[in-house]
Amino acid sequence: MLAAGAALWAYYSLDVIVKIALEHYGPDVLGVPVKVGDVRISPKSGEGTLKNLEIGTPAGFSAQRAVRFGEVRIALDPATVTDRVVVIREIAIEAPIITLERGRQGSNLDAIQRQINAYVKASAPKDAAGGGDAQPRRFIIERLAIRGAKVTMTNAALKGQGITFDLPDIQMRDIGKLQNGLRASQAADLVTREIIAKIAQRVLTNIDLLRKGGVEGAVDALKGLFK
Repeated sequence: MLAAGAALWAYYSLDVIVKIALEHYGPDVLGVPVKVGDVRISPKSGEGTLKNLEIGTPAGFSAQRAVRFGEVRIALDPATVTDRVVVIREIAIEAPIITLERGRQGSNLDAIQRQINAYVKASAPKDAAGGGDAQPRRFIIERLAIRGAKVTMTNAALKGQGITFDLPDIQMRDIGKLQNGLRASQAADLVTREIIAKIAQRVLTNIDLLRKGGVEGAVDALKGLFK
């Protein structure tokens, strides 16, 4: 009876659960503060939006935040919400603002990537040892799109100023499908890697950006991104 009640509450409180999960567990995975303005998800359709989602920047960097998402549209398969493997039909991220700040040991995004990777590795032994209800919730993301992103490449001396450029759209499909689901941290690791790779590709293949920052400056900006 208690389990049934918990499942029913989870089904009808998706927006509350998502907001709490992002703000409570997000900092553990990313190593930075996570703020969510508003979450609205329909329990019937599984569709909804997240607004004003902000990812902070790691210690040692001066940027106010690493990423700001104006709106994120999400569509869950409502029939899987209380299952061990949750199917997310689509995540559509529109016009995020990304700040890539260069530091002595790579960028702020690189630091977040390292934290995610460390979290994934630290969690793996617990997952292997756990069983039954101890196993973490896993996710399959059928479609993920990031469109209209803008990136500002800067450093501490520039105090938020720098080179701003558009990022090509990112399309990812069937994340976690082959593995019958991935933990949220594993999915975040894959998406973060894709974003960093797209930024690197954009800078190194754009002559105007290289001219604005100087070829050496552009190359320096990418140091540590693939560690």
